[in-house]
Amino acid sequence: MSQSESNVCVSCGTRLEGSFCHVCGEKQIDAKDKRITYFIEELISSIFVADGKFFKTIKLLLTQPGELTKSFVDGIRKKYLSPLQLFFFANLIYFLFPLISTFNTSLEIQMYNLPYSDFVRPVVENYLEVNPEQASTFKTSYESTSNSNGKLLLISLVFLQGLFLKLLFLKDRRFFLIDFFAGSAYFYGFYILVFLVLFPALIGLIDWFGEFQFNSFLNELTLSVFFLVGIFGYQFFLIKKAYSVSTPAAIWRSILLAGFIIPSFTIYRFLLFWVTFWMIT
Repeated sequence: MSQSESNVCVSCGTRLEGSFCHVCGEKQIDAKDKRITYFIEELISSIFVADGKFFKTIKLLLTQPGELTKSFVDGIRKKYLSPLQLFFFANLIYFLFPLISTFNTSLEIQMYNLPYSDFVRPVVENYLEVNPEQASTFKTSYESTSNSNGKLLLISLVFLQGLFLKLLFLKDRRFFLIDFFAGSAYFYGFYILVFLVLFPALIGLIDWFGEFQFNSFLNELTLSVFFLVGIFGYQFFLIKKAYSVSTPAAIWRSILLAGFIIPSFTIYRFLLFWVTFWMIT
């Protein structure tokens, strides 16, 4: 290959001004890119999600709330995992290690313990009355399908919170709806990894190896308080950093956003019921 040919992109023919084509993104391949060590490096990178971005993204997610969202808002997209990449990675980890069943909602809870239960209960009862042969298997089939759907429908929480964030910044013309979806996706990535995977795993390890029994005081109330405080704190720093607002403005928005967690989970469970019901009937 001549010198002139080596400076031309093999994919689109554009003259190169570096290692990558500025038009199509194709990389200029040289001898080191064909060594077995490079292949192994690429393999490791693919396992850990996108060539080194994974560790930088996780570090910022855990230690600097809002920095990833601010980078997204500022147009910095190549250095870190995208909001959806991070969210779906967290979702995958939660799918593989469901240590807390926060998003699993049994048929009994759907029918008797939620604000809309009086609405959905007759739907189930009428269906079983018309199809009595399904009575013995309906509950098992519903909960198995709901368990799978629950993790897939977590994306609805990202959109719900993103829309609510937009309402909280309705008069602020600096940001677009996609900026709030990004903040929401990063928040739920953090929430899933820390509160639903790392925290229960840590408690389980301490409980397993230590003499102290955390189960004696980690009841639903203490967990709810802990989660609510953690959610408020993380959202406060995320909003303040990512959307460049004052401390008071970040506080009142964080309070409202933390409070929105409960109705958003209710909407999520309502969607989960209907998607699951339609799939098994």
